[in-house]
Amino acid sequence: MNRVLKFIAVLLAAVVLLGVIAAALLPRFIDPNQYRDEITQLVYDQSGLKVSINGPIGWSIFPWVGLSLEDVSVEGANSSKLAQLGSAGVSVKLIPLLSKRIEMQTLELKGLELTLVKNAKGKGNWQVSAPKYSEQQTSGRQEPSPTSKSETGSSPLKLDIASVNVSGLLISYDDLQSKQKYIIDQASLTTGAIRNQQPFDFEMKAHITTPDLVVNSLIRGEMTFNLEAGRYDIQNLKVSATPDLDKGESLSIVGNVQYQQTPMLVKGNLGVAEFNLANLLNQMKVQLPPMADPKALNKLSFDSHFSTNGESLTADKLQLQLDSFTLDGNFKMNSIDRGDMQFSFTGNDLNLDNYLPPATDDAEATDEEQSAQPGSEKTSSGKEHPLVQEEMLRSLNLDGSMKLASLTVAKFIFEQPSVDIKAAQGKQEVRIGSRFYQGTIDMTSSLDVRQPGNPKMAASAELKNISLEALSKPIPDLASLQGDVNAGMKVHTQGQYASVLTKNLNGNIEFKIDKGVFTDANFDKMVCEGVAKIRKKELRATDWGSSTEFTDLSGTFVIKNGVASNDNLIAALAYMNLKGDGYVNLVDRQLDYHMGLNIRGEEAPDSDPACQINKEYVNVTWPVRCHGDLGDLKCGIDIKRLTETIAEIAENRLKNKIEDKVQGPVKDLLKGFFK
Repeated sequence: MNRVLKFIAVLLAAVVLLGVIAAALLPRFIDPNQYRDEITQLVYDQSGLKVSINGPIGWSIFPWVGLSLEDVSVEGANSSKLAQLGSAGVSVKLIPLLSKRIEMQTLELKGLELTLVKNAKGKGNWQVSAPKYSEQQTSGRQEPSPTSKSETGSSPLKLDIASVNVSGLLISYDDLQSKQKYIIDQASLTTGAIRNQQPFDFEMKAHITTPDLVVNSLIRGEMTFNLEAGRYDIQNLKVSATPDLDKGESLSIVGNVQYQQTPMLVKGNLGVAEFNLANLLNQMKVQLPPMADPKALNKLSFDSHFSTNGESLTADKLQLQLDSFTLDGNFKMNSIDRGDMQFSFTGNDLNLDNYLPPATDDAEATDEEQSAQPGSEKTSSGKEHPLVQEEMLRSLNLDGSMKLASLTVAKFIFEQPSVDIKAAQGKQEVRIGSRFYQGTIDMTSSLDVRQPGNPKMAASAELKNISLEALSKPIPDLASLQGDVNAGMKVHTQGQYASVLTKNLNGNIEFKIDKGVFTDANFDKMVCEGVAKIRKKELRATDWGSSTEFTDLSGTFVIKNGVASNDNLIAALAYMNLKGDGYVNLVDRQLDYHMGLNIRGEEAPDSDPACQINKEYVNVTWPVRCHGDLGDLKCGIDIKRLTETIAEIAENRLKNKIEDKVQGPVKDLLKGFFK
């Protein structure tokens, strides 16, 4: 028995010794270069690519299974140059492979050049097909058998790679259709020792040339992975792009990312480090218009905390910093497929005027401003385009809100403005509220796109107690007015095109000014002075004051099928009335409006004799008419109504004569009665 065991032991030792000797001597006797043709034919059969191995092929078996290649070229479609490889080398330790452990020396790849070309017909030179063989040709080819469950059910591989070094990578892409060319050169990848559950550094660099920009890119960080658990963790990630200039502004994405395979989960924090957006756009040859604030767009940064399982997305922190403006909030997408979104944001003071062109003394409108009128959505051919993207809005599922400390637009300051948006099942609603110059603004708009081709819109607004005195700061022309403005609006329409929406517009608008005062003029004095001048008399009163109160300034516009009509515009002063009526046709862009001024009573305040008005002109309306195209109005005396005024004066004149004839005897009779 001992002899048998000894014999087996000696036999095993001999087999192992012969295996080691064979592994050491086999590469000396078998030259892989003899199999160039078989290798290139195999690649061609499988992919249709023609590979040429021009340099030596090196290999080893023990203790490292190694392979090295030099000077390899690949032809693409139409015998074009597709790829060129300087050298590549990899070696794996043999014995650890038996226990599914991969121990690898440095993986090196040098001088890889990819030349990608898309021709004028849109086909790339990399788009080649493997050759088709007849059944007789393929009968002798053995198809790879599927891996059995027993083979796949074993423990996962364990990696131990000393390092990865890729250098001299060049990728060029030439699109002959668009005549655009892109080049990635000086590209490289380096890593530290790659081992399971141990962090290692990695860094990728590249020089990228586009038709409009040349940048240097960098991706680096620290990775840790666990192959058995399917977890990957990247810390201190930095992805940057810097224009290829002496002092190029760098755009950098920084953060940390964790990835889990089963169940799928990606989470982390990513942000954009602070940078000067104006400088970056300038370096990218993007011409910015002049802005009121010379330091506008000098600071921009972004930060986020997020997680996703592939079906939903949650960002519990989103923060944007633009100059002095900060916006914080959160975002959630319950279903990425359905687009079910929720968000909530709050911000501090946002002044949009800083990003608008600086104010100028030129009051003339530009050609663009003059052409920015209703109907300008038409093309030069006069064809209208739909204004509402029905398909997108019909599938929108949204519930969000935004609140700011203040918002400045065109010198108007909105305090504590808020916006609430809700959209579901083809219906959208937007609510806007704000404090506005000692008053409030509340607006609601709705859009219903459930009926294809016929979206329905409605809007309502309410303005309460807005101070004209406070509003005169952004609108200096209102400096001579005081009072509180109250107004309301309710309108609705339907249709896809601007002309149809205008034609279907219906609703009403009403306004009223309470506690109204004209601060810079005393209209009573002005009327008295005019009357006294005509009568060639002097005023006795001296203390008129410098303002005029008006008891009422109000009106209502009723809109029917795109035509806004008004018949009750009233401006009531102490001794005068201003009345107005007419219409504005928004469909045809025509206006026809009448205004009239009349003087009530026979004399002005304080019963100044110089202000006495001829009875025949009391309560007579002096008419003015404005009419024509909205862009070219004509205003003047209303001839038609002036004829009626003249007839009214003649009637008053006759009436006064009768009164004078009757009053004489009556007065005498009364005097006798009271005596």
